[in-house]
Amino acid sequence: MNDFILMNKIKELNIYTEQYIFASFPKKDLALKIRLEQNLYLLVELTIKANVNKGNIRSKYQSDLIATIYLVDYYIGIIYEKEIIKKKRFTAFMQLLMEIKKIAIKWKDNEKKEEFV
Repeated sequence: MNDFILMNKIKELNIYTEQYIFASFPKKDLALKIRLEQNLYLLVELTIKANVNKGNIRSKYQSDLIATIYLVDYYIGIIYEKEIIKKKRFTAFMQLLMEIKKIAIKWKDNEKKEEFV
């Protein structure tokens, strides 16, 4: 699993989030923190499930993975709008998330191409 690029990127995002986003999260926004954290862990779960399955099941998990990426994007946007994190942290987070999104979409597209070959 170490050579799986998508998992490495998700792990990097999770570590970054723990160190720089969650470190000084206000208690009044705890629900938002929990939702973001749940969805970040869900990225890991869906990636593993998609990786070990084949066919339509893999495609479903890949679609769920992409939807979860959009949810993470939404939650981090709210966190930034509430000024819980600074622009520098938001930008770094979004760069990692966009890399993950590109890889996930390419992976799903490549699966579709292989079905038709």
